[in-house]
Amino acid sequence: MILSEFRNAVKNVLRTFFASDLDVMSDEVREILSNPEDAQKYKDAVRQIESGETEVTIKLSGNRELTLVQ
Repeated sequence: MILSEFRNAVKNVLRTFFASDLDVMSDEVREILSNPEDAQKYKDAVRQIESGETEVTIKLSGNRELTLVQ
């Protein structure tokens, strides 16, 4: 448990230190887009938001839910 927390803390520090200022996607979005099924659901939700929906909730793999809000 402690090693896992330490590993996550080190990973976050390194990610922050080496992060590019040009990155426009969060790590969470990158993870979603790496799964083709989740990527399609995410892109469809973005299209719904662009079409005027104010809130769209999608269910991703692993039973995670994500809500996009305009």
